[in-house]
Amino acid sequence: MPSSIHFYQDQVLDDGQGTLNAARRIFHCRFGEVVINGKVLSAGNAIFVAEDAKITGKCDWSQLWRWEVDLPNAEQSLIRGDGVLTLHRMSRVIGMLDMAPGTEWLFRLDQITAPPGRVTDPHKHPGPGIRCMVEGTFNIHQDVESFRTINPGEPWWECGEQPVIAWGSRSMHARFLRGMVMPADNAGQTDTIKNKAGEPNRKRGQHRLLVDQIITAPESV
Repeated sequence: MPSSIHFYQDQVLDDGQGTLNAARRIFHCRFGEVVINGKVLSAGNAIFVAEDAKITGKCDWSQLWRWEVDLPNAEQSLIRGDGVLTLHRMSRVIGMLDMAPGTEWLFRLDQITAPPGRVTDPHKHPGPGIRCMVEGTFNIHQDVESFRTINPGEPWWECGEQPVIAWGSRSMHARFLRGMVMPADNAGQTDTIKNKAGEPNRKRGQHRLLVDQIITAPESV
């Protein structure tokens, strides 16, 4: 049964308070600082929250990036409350994985930093995901969807099963986050990128693992 990855960007004011229903969800604090279910989340850090979420702002203005795994026809997950605002930025159906209801999968958020001038070899991933640019700029070439001159705050989709070629600027590094779903046996493995021959990709950026969480695939009515 198909599942989808949904990507949101939330804004929270200092006195803002909002709630979200339970979901398979990863929060990343891009700017500022918030409290989620009593735990402080500061800029540059991430947390997995499966239960109902209560979000409270702790500075003048904070921004959260949020990835969720749900059904393709799920209602948009917008924060309810005062001093909060949600923008739905992207949703894509996961086509390469057979996510039967109740089966276990790895839900990962990590950060990649590629050096200036890097052009990757054609490569694949063990699962699809929505990326979002943090610093610099990036270009993605793949048959299903290609993206050019991606700027900070802009998301893009990589389907996983098709070869990807990527490159950034010659003058600045490219740093981005990847919210991905992949087979559970990839938990803890950071070198998951393979070239077209199935070998480890030789041009690998600096990697920072933020969240590795086993989830169960959603079930339709």
